[in-house]
Amino acid sequence: MRADELRDTGSLTGTALGDIAGLTRGVHAAAAARLFGLLGRTQVTRPISTPVRWLHDGIAAIAYTSTEVGVRYLPRAAGIVAAEFQDPASPSAHDSARGRFVLGAVSGFWGDRMKQEQESLAPPLRLRVHEGRLRRIPANVAHDAGDAATGRLVVFTHGLCETDLCWSYAADKRWGDPATTYGSKLRDDDGWTPVYANYNTGVHISENGRELAEQLEELIDAWPVPVTETAIVGHSLGGLVARSAAHQAQERELRWVRSLRHIVGLGTPHLGAPLERFANWGTHRLARLPETRPFAEWLNRRSVGIKDLRYGALLEADWDGHDPDELLTDHCTEALLIPGVAYSMACATLSKAPEGWLAHDLLVQHTSAHGIGPVRSIPFEPDRSFHLGGRKHHFDLLADPTVYAALRGWLAGGDQADAGEPAQAADAAEAAEAADAAQAADAAKPAEPAAAAQPA
Repeated sequence: MRADELRDTGSLTGTALGDIAGLTRGVHAAAAARLFGLLGRTQVTRPISTPVRWLHDGIAAIAYTSTEVGVRYLPRAAGIVAAEFQDPASPSAHDSARGRFVLGAVSGFWGDRMKQEQESLAPPLRLRVHEGRLRRIPANVAHDAGDAATGRLVVFTHGLCETDLCWSYAADKRWGDPATTYGSKLRDDDGWTPVYANYNTGVHISENGRELAEQLEELIDAWPVPVTETAIVGHSLGGLVARSAAHQAQERELRWVRSLRHIVGLGTPHLGAPLERFANWGTHRLARLPETRPFAEWLNRRSVGIKDLRYGALLEADWDGHDPDELLTDHCTEALLIPGVAYSMACATLSKAPEGWLAHDLLVQHTSAHGIGPVRSIPFEPDRSFHLGGRKHHFDLLADPTVYAALRGWLAGGDQADAGEPAQAADAAEAAEAADAAQAADAAKPAEPAAAAQPA
């Protein structure tokens, strides 16, 4: 770890321990207040309970204050001291697989606070090609692609608490090679060039969407060959980031959206996740009693990235000016479905059929993954959906041969989408390529009449 990361690790540890100490103090104080309140109701016990309460409160205040100061500031001091002795050439925690895994998980819960208070630990949005390093500058990603770059770009966006490495989940078991991903298979089978994003899932989805849109603009401008087709594949929250990026790129008239043909959501909660709604409802119930109110306050410190999952908030207008902790209120506006872009979705369920009370993958319901709700629905094409049923969970969608077959089929039909003006080929290179292909096909017809009977 770098020196600044060590300092911020101490700070983050102190903040987390201090929050737990404050939670314990709040519960103790509420329970004691109720007990002494009951004892003080009668004339017999009141003279005894009052001085005992004063003594108890004084001792508790000293004990909890000293404990809270210790657990909050000793780790910070340790981090500062350790940083002074750290080798300046030490690699960043963001560059190791283990470091990314830990920081990705932690930032999912507290990423917004980390960005403000422990910035060196908050994962920045970075991109990489399959064998390349994560880069802050998209032009360096394009350089890493080199001669292997093709005009078909598929971008993978991970879900909450995940990292760019999640696409290798169970790869050795599913594919026989721990380095295999959907991206590497699409590269080998159909000539797509995979690009993987890594980002802080604890900040607003709209913020990640805006930054992804900007980085894709720079990436495609610097790409070694003209990009004729772009697809974004998102797992869970990553599918919402993909839709947010496309919406914001369309509104800002960014050039890369003209090559966008596909957005694929794998277990994406387009209409929100029930676990976050339950957490929201639960904190309001907990806040009713003094003894449980500290738990509600502690739970409400979860990141805004998680709170965006309550109803699938993609845009700044969905949360700006609203209380993030108000009870079960959907402020989501309708994000654009870009003309000419094919939106596809896959979901997993514990049940064999996508119905009943087990029609979910432990985190996302089948209906939400397909944009079907009782009040609000998203007009996705029903025939561009895939269901993985029978004791399948959320992370099975990251590496499954049947999901890959569906994904490959969707992306192979990119040019068959009902293209509107924004998705039509924008540059002469693509038009020339299409004309050359048509000319070659016409030339081949007299020489090979049997070829017309073969599937395309």
